[in-house]
Amino acid sequence: MNEMTQLRALRADAPQPDHRRLAAGRQALLQTTRGRASAHRVLTGWRMTAVGSAAAITAIALVGGQMQTKGGEPDFVPVARPAYTSQLGSASQILNDAADATARRPAPVIQQGDWVYTKEVDANATDQERPNRLRKRESWTRYANPAFENGRAGDDHSPRATYRFLASLPRDLNAVKKKARAFYPSDGHLSRTQHNFRALKGLADSYPAPPQGLATVYRALATVPGVKAARATDVLKRDAIAIYLPGSEQEGSLREEFLLNPQTYLYMGSRWIAQKDNQDPDANPGDRWKKGDVIIDNSQKQVALVDEKNERP
Repeated sequence: MNEMTQLRALRADAPQPDHRRLAAGRQALLQTTRGRASAHRVLTGWRMTAVGSAAAITAIALVGGQMQTKGGEPDFVPVARPAYTSQLGSASQILNDAADATARRPAPVIQQGDWVYTKEVDANATDQERPNRLRKRESWTRYANPAFENGRAGDDHSPRATYRFLASLPRDLNAVKKKARAFYPSDGHLSRTQHNFRALKGLADSYPAPPQGLATVYRALATVPGVKAARATDVLKRDAIAIYLPGSEQEGSLREEFLLNPQTYLYMGSRWIAQKDNQDPDANPGDRWKKGDVIIDNSQKQVALVDEKNERP
């Protein structure tokens, strides 16, 4: 079975992509991208002063165009397409700047009966039904759900459990990484550095999050050897900061990057970049890509706390 068949099998039964409660889907995707693996809002604009680093422009221009819907939102995206990437300066400095900015944010006001509303769009080059179209999704996750707490659901945690975990993080960053690895355990196929990055990455997209706890996650990420930061563009053509660890895909073909808003430093999506060519002559034209192409692109358009399921902010 080649990687294309595996990826299609993955998305055939993929649930709504709310990664805070669908760790199994996240696990399956990571297994697909490297054979075996383990686990894991929204503004536009770009201000280079937000990251305090000058870009060394090594960009590869996006290929293809977009069709605009009546609402002005793109409906067509070219996939697979080359990733638009400009390397920034020190990822450690950027992540520490992000930590400082995040720590100054006000704490969220949460009621135990709240739900987390998430609106996302994604594009997937392996989607046979809509390979060049955005998929728009909404989901509601109960903030306090005992079924996803106290280890009852493995490495899947309710928003309340994650919030409490973040609020309890110590100041010692080595201890933070150890606790993060326990919160998102590895299947044994990751190095310590890879496991640290993957676990902290899983915490970086938490919502709601205590500002100090999220800031601590960024500071711990800044200590992971080899972590990189790059200017990027998401599936909606919004500017973003891509955070990634070269080699984190192990021997597989896709590398996951998570995206931060360059003004707020909050999570705004993720994307998977091909690390080798897939030029199978028997594959459909849309199944052929080159190293560096974006294969899966997920953007979080909105996330908010609401009073009840099916309510929109």
